[in-house]
Amino acid sequence: MASRAPRPAPARPMRRRSWWFGVVVALLLAAALFPVYPGVRPLREGTIVARAIPAPRDLSYESEVRTRAVRKQAADAVPEVVVLDTTVRDRQLADLERALREVDRLRRDAGLSASAKESALRAIPGTTISQEGATALAALSPERWEALTTELRAVLGRTLVGAVAAHEVEQAKTRAAGFFSPSLSEAERVAARELLSPLIITTLKVDAARTEAQRKQARDNTPPVVVSFTRGQPVVDAGDLVDAAAIEALDRLGVNDGALRWPVVAAAVVAAMVSGTACAVVAAGIPSLAGARRRLLFALLLAAAVFAAKSAAPFLLPDDQRRFLVLALPLCAAPVAVTLLLDAGAGLLLAALLGALTAFAGVAAPGATLGEANALEVAQFAAAVAVGSLAAAGVATRSDRGQRIFFAGLAAAVGSGVTAGSLLLLDPDRRLEDLPWLVGASMAGGLWTAVLAALAFTLLGRMFGIVTRVQLMELGQLSHPLLRRLQDEAPGTFQHAMLVGNLAERAADRIGADALLVRVGAYYHDVGKLYSPAFFVENFGDDPSPHERIDPMQSNRVIQQHVTQGVELARKERLPEAVVRFIPEHHGTRLVAYFYRRAAEVRPDVSPDLFRYPGPKPQTRETALVMIADACEATVRSMADRSTERIREAVERTVRECIEEGQLDECPISLRDLRVVADTYTATLNAVFHPRVEYPEPTRRELAARGATLPVPQRPETPREVIVADLPIPPRPAISEDDTR
Repeated sequence: MASRAPRPAPARPMRRRSWWFGVVVALLLAAALFPVYPGVRPLREGTIVARAIPAPRDLSYESEVRTRAVRKQAADAVPEVVVLDTTVRDRQLADLERALREVDRLRRDAGLSASAKESALRAIPGTTISQEGATALAALSPERWEALTTELRAVLGRTLVGAVAAHEVEQAKTRAAGFFSPSLSEAERVAARELLSPLIITTLKVDAARTEAQRKQARDNTPPVVVSFTRGQPVVDAGDLVDAAAIEALDRLGVNDGALRWPVVAAAVVAAMVSGTACAVVAAGIPSLAGARRRLLFALLLAAAVFAAKSAAPFLLPDDQRRFLVLALPLCAAPVAVTLLLDAGAGLLLAALLGALTAFAGVAAPGATLGEANALEVAQFAAAVAVGSLAAAGVATRSDRGQRIFFAGLAAAVGSGVTAGSLLLLDPDRRLEDLPWLVGASMAGGLWTAVLAALAFTLLGRMFGIVTRVQLMELGQLSHPLLRRLQDEAPGTFQHAMLVGNLAERAADRIGADALLVRVGAYYHDVGKLYSPAFFVENFGDDPSPHERIDPMQSNRVIQQHVTQGVELARKERLPEAVVRFIPEHHGTRLVAYFYRRAAEVRPDVSPDLFRYPGPKPQTRETALVMIADACEATVRSMADRSTERIREAVERTVRECIEEGQLDECPISLRDLRVVADTYTATLNAVFHPRVEYPEPTRRELAARGATLPVPQRPETPREVIVADLPIPPRPAISEDDTR
């Protein structure tokens, strides 16, 4: 049928876009799974735990914290190594000499009164002279003062000549008092003791190097402490104060999320694997994920659902109260929203990925896998989300009514509830009282799933410019104001749009394109003719053609304006862009052949580019179907001979012209699709333009039965049919196909 296949889109850019989609999904999932939980803080020293934390597995390890504490105790038990400091005696004697000189100076000062001398003596730095001692010192004669100073030097030197430990200082002071001569009076003894007391100190010093060497030896000789836990053994009991040893044990057991290194690595690996899977599936072929906006929407909804599961898991797992509140999480809303906004393939893919990621989020949550029973809870959580999402997405497929969202939520509730209930049978602690909580949580989750899916369907569809099936169903109602205007102001164009819609919808259904979008796009593809309906042949009626009074260039401008004005009108009426693109793309860059040929009769050198539609060429299979249907319907409508053979020839010629003109080069439609389209259009047009038999005149008996008294007027041989076409195309002139390009 065709001599040239449309050029397929380059594989490398498509593959590159798929890899970029994988990168975006990986980054979003890594952020969603990052082991930081809102409202959940890792255990720190000094924290009091609310419930016991058992060990999830057997473990034996050398405790650095406990070993460090034991070795510190061993080192602290080693006493300091001290040696005699021979410089202490000389320093203290020098200090004594300074004190004695100051006392002697004050004693000799004739300008001071007795009381002033006493006060000055008590204020000498480094001494602890009392009032009694100051009075005695001030009253001493020169001879007694000389004897006292000699006595002080001798006693201090004798006291500090040997080893005086720190704990022996007081004993040394007492011993020094016994060294004074009996010739000293009691007052003189008091003054002497007060002068010497601050100067008697330890004569030993610590040998830091030898002390540290002995303590290091003590630490090295202390063996490491080995700590062992068995599965289920409490690491920290309820109400205990968490210390450094408990933190170390929890980190070694992988329970405390304070150690982020391995959880981060695990989250990154899982995000990469899931994104790779999604990328491969999308690259293999999910038509609804062909655009960047759609892929971003898919990635954001998946990441949002995973983040919600990760954030809620620490609070709801383990379920000590057996309330099954994890089933109330409306995670199934994400697959339902994707199904409603994109299609079933994208929704089912998200449901499968969400189930796997929910399992990981449950396992990675702090305290979620502590003990054998909690592993079953995580399995219930993940399986309920997966099955509930798949059931809800299946019900929401091809949803064209709002109540379908409610039924999708109900399916999510039933799927998750039944799945969780079946796994509950494996729980040895199951009780009859669990059933009401399980059913109630599942129903609450289904209700919230429907509510959130409806909100996402309404808001995200507008934000991302995605036309939904509900919107298409509304636009497809013939009571829509724009279609009403088309029916009233351009009835021929309206009938043409209806027929093109029927043609393209059936073909779209057979090749797997979006049949609803095709039908709605066909309904609105010629709305621009509302600005000048009388210039299009399907609206002429019995009136003469207005193009007979103007030149071909003016006619060409009027005809081409129905594309640009149609886009303006559609956007003014806020039609979705997916529908608006049918208006310029259904003509592509084809030639307004009739008026070009008329113009070429007058000016053979006229440029055909002046008579081409502005485009763009069809970018999707859907707009390509409407282009072909529009041209086929116009061609067949203008034919005098509408036999099956002539209709097939016309359809195949139209398809071949679109291929040869390159109109299908930018859309992913294959030759196999075009063969199916040609067969479908031929069959449909044959059904529309099938011949009718001429009825004989009514008999006299029929007339008598009707009570007819007048002759029946002569009926026309063939009822006149309304001709519908894009252009006022007469029977084709005898020119070759090369002249049309």
